[in-house]
Amino acid sequence: MTDRPICLLLCIDAAYLRQAGITLASILESNPGKPIDVTLVGSGLTHAQVDSVFAPLGARHPALRLHFRAMDPAALPDLPVTRQFSSSIYTRILLDRFIDRSHTRVLYLDADTVVSADLTPLWNADLHGAVLGAVRDPFRLDLDAIGFAPDEPYFNSGVLLIDMERWRALDCEARVLDVLVREAHRLPWMDQDALNLALRGQVHFLSPRWNFQPRCADVPAGFLGLDDAEYAALRANPSIVHYTTSHKPWNAGFRVHYSRAFFSVARRAGLGMAPARPKTVADRVLQAKTWLRWHFPGPFRTLRRIAKPESAALMYGARAGQ
Repeated sequence: MTDRPICLLLCIDAAYLRQAGITLASILESNPGKPIDVTLVGSGLTHAQVDSVFAPLGARHPALRLHFRAMDPAALPDLPVTRQFSSSIYTRILLDRFIDRSHTRVLYLDADTVVSADLTPLWNADLHGAVLGAVRDPFRLDLDAIGFAPDEPYFNSGVLLIDMERWRALDCEARVLDVLVREAHRLPWMDQDALNLALRGQVHFLSPRWNFQPRCADVPAGFLGLDDAEYAALRANPSIVHYTTSHKPWNAGFRVHYSRAFFSVARRAGLGMAPARPKTVADRVLQAKTWLRWHFPGPFRTLRRIAKPESAALMYGARAGQ
């Protein structure tokens, strides 16, 4: 695969158009000159809207190939959406309808990620016969709600390396859609839960460096299954930051670790996004807490466990006592 372009899938809608541009800009900055074949699947977007963000990136990076595919709402089964999750989340399940069949694997990224490393090691990762590679999500604590055991591996679907030949051979699209049609009403994380349920035992788990949530910077090393040295190196320089939860750099950068990386890429790419500054006393308190969590994570965790044990359990997970 080293001689073939990285095949990238981004799913976008109007709410995440510029953010997806920032994701791609970060990839291009970190992988200069590498051939990258990008399929943009858009929901409720015109070609003109997509071109306004992505055409300048293509003009500056000759090795980049861009393909825009409009998502037809009629192509989707009757699946639930929420204020937080639009129909675009289902594109990664229908990916075989958009990706050229010449591609044997696809790298899917959520549009709230920033890449700061060479993607070659990820792209060439040995999946050991699995359908996909993904990073374990340590913050999903209610696994019993979907029938998983508490220690059963569950992945975050924001970064997926997919073996398309295995995906097709095992009819994964139909398997995942079947779970959604039958059980979406009881799945808190809908498509992510359905992917985990349908592909149980068919996932190779990757290093957390490839899908590092900002709140991972607040947990003990053992929470991620790492020793202190490994954790310190990863915390200082994750390869892909994934801004999970409703707190994003663009709406609450003062309380989100790694926001500076997001806005640095946005500025260099000319995508015009600026951080929301703290406006109230409460905002400034949150900003101070974020600073303390970053610079003094151990003492902060200790104080939180004493003062707010329930909040600590939510913030650090079931293994908060480590």
